[in-house]
Amino acid sequence: MIIESFVNYLMIGLLCGYLLIYGLRPSMPYPEFILEPFEHNWLFMIILIVNYYFFTVNMKLGYLMLLAVIALIFDYLIFTKKGNKKFRGSLHVRVG
Repeated sequence: MIIESFVNYLMIGLLCGYLLIYGLRPSMPYPEFILEPFEHNWLFMIILIVNYYFFTVNMKLGYLMLLAVIALIFDYLIFTKKGNKKFRGSLHVRVG
C-alpha cells in the first residue's frame, strides 16, 4: 500500500516535471527520442493504450499523460517539416 502510493506520486511528479520542462514550453525543442513515436504509428498506438491504462489506474495520472500526448501532437505539427507540409495549404485567411 505504501509502495504503491509512493510509485503513484513519483509517476505524477515525473509527468509534471516533463510537462513543465518540455510539454508546455513550445520554444523548447524536443529531443529526438521523444519525437520517435511519430515516425512509427504503431508506437504511438502503444502510447495511447498505456494512457488508457493510466486512466483506469489513476485519473490524475491519466489526465497528465493525456495532456502530455496532446502537447506532443501539437508541437509535432507545429515544429516539424513533415507536420508543416500537411497543414501549410489548409489555412486560408481573407483580409478585407
